Amino acid sequence: MRRLLRAVAAASAAGALLAALAGCGSGSVGESSGEGEGGSGAGGITVSTARGDVTLDDPALKVVSLEWVYTEELLALGVTPVGNADNAGYAEWLTAEGARLPEDTTDVGLRNEPSIERIRVLEPDLIVGDEERLAAGYEQLEEIAPVLSFAYTTAPQLETMERNFTELARAVGEEEKAAEVLGRLDAAAGDLTTRLAEAGAEGATYALAQGFTLEGNASVRMLTEDAFSAQVLGLAGLTNGWHGEPDAWGMTTVGVEGLTTVDPEASFLYVASSEDDPFTGAFAGNPVWEGLSFVEEDRVFALDPGQWLFGGPLSAIQLLDEAGKALNV
Repeated sequence: MRRLLRAVAAASAAGALLAALAGCGSGSVGESSGEGEGGSGAGGITVSTARGDVTLDDPALKVVSLEWVYTEELLALGVTPVGNADNAGYAEWLTAEGARLPEDTTDVGLRNEPSIERIRVLEPDLIVGDEERLAAGYEQLEEIAPVLSFAYTTAPQLETMERNFTELARAVGEEEKAAEVLGRLDAAAGDLTTRLAEAGAEGATYALAQGFTLEGNASVRMLTEDAFSAQVLGLAGLTNGWHGEPDAWGMTTVGVEGLTTVDPEASFLYVASSEDDPFTGAFAGNPVWEGLSFVEEDRVFALDPGQWLFGGPLSAIQLLDEAGKALNV
């Protein structure tokens, strides 16, 4: 599937270029597109979304993003959104190389409660967001501009990310760039695989967590094999040492006692805000935490606090790099 997505993206980009050079422009893109519907030109651009196909007359130039993963993906494609939901949160939680949001980008409110008026003032020609968050205000947004509503958690999440990324690239006319970025992800996974093998750590066991405080209690989100980030680490042959029951996002939320079921051979990789790190704060001195094998043997590694575990290809590349540093390969 990963190779197929690359091939589709590359073929679509090449077809669009040939059509432009020939002074004509039609060709199929997207699984549901009929003959003459895809690409740019008289047939428009057909994009597959969680709500079915959306047709654009031309590649979008002014895009408002209401979900951080799609902001990251737009920036990866070389497209700066004219509006983004929660600039401060994005800057804190997402620091992958190439994903920095310009300071003058208009903040359009929270991801789950964007400002319709701020979006309207921007006069976008495309709005993109998460299907679950967009559900309540979809019709209002659609009155402003075409809306691409993507579902992030559809299994398998890594393939879903790649598919959504490719569809978003089609909407902004950057299919060739999408293929290049996904190729970089594959290369990063291959490079880490090689370094692990050379270090005698091929197939090393890890556990991946996000720590935070909720209603005064220290909590931990453990990433199962159903989660995007675990599937990214799986590209490098790493073995997940957490086997808890996943929620829709592929996570299991536990307290410190729940960590006793982590594979004792695992290296514990985690992400937490520098101002809210239960692993160095609330858990410090806790006998359960201190008694865990990975704590006793100094196999606890803090990743970049800006490592977004629910992101796109740039976050995935960053995660592979962070894992390599943690495992000292």
